[in-house]
Amino acid sequence: MAQTTSALAGSITEIEYSLNASGTAGTWVDISGYAASVSISGGEQVTGTAMTMDGDAAIVTGSNKTEPFTVEFSIVYTDADSQPYDALWDRFKGADKTVALRWTYAGTGTGKQQYATTNSARANPVMVPIVSCTPPSAEASSGDPLMFTFSVITPDILKSTTA
Repeated sequence: MAQTTSALAGSITEIEYSLNASGTAGTWVDISGYAASVSISGGEQVTGTAMTMDGDAAIVTGSNKTEPFTVEFSIVYTDADSQPYDALWDRFKGADKTVALRWTYAGTGTGKQQYATTNSARANPVMVPIVSCTPPSAEASSGDPLMFTFSVITPDILKSTTA
């Protein structure tokens, strides 16, 4: 098989959040100019194992169900009002600790693969719980910008094509 010529660079990823998404509606805020990384974990199939008196290997079964995903974002910190940290921290510390997220690895435009937080229906982006939103750590010997992280847990990830 020939080597691919269509690899994507992570540096062109577009990341957006919404504090009021309902299905496909909602106000989406582009934080690509602040976001430095997105990291996804989880989503493993739920499996079971059992050993028997006979044989030297376990019986392994798959459930056709998957664990939730954890999506973590690392974002440049600013202390200006209405910037990503301010909006997400206030949401995390408020009564409604939810947010909808979507991201596209190939940048903006139509026909791009887009991923979003969703539920088991996998029809639209949905609001999901914010698990953590941590203030930035600081180090005196570093000239790097301050970063904060926030993470969500989502029942599933919706893969769609941008229109």
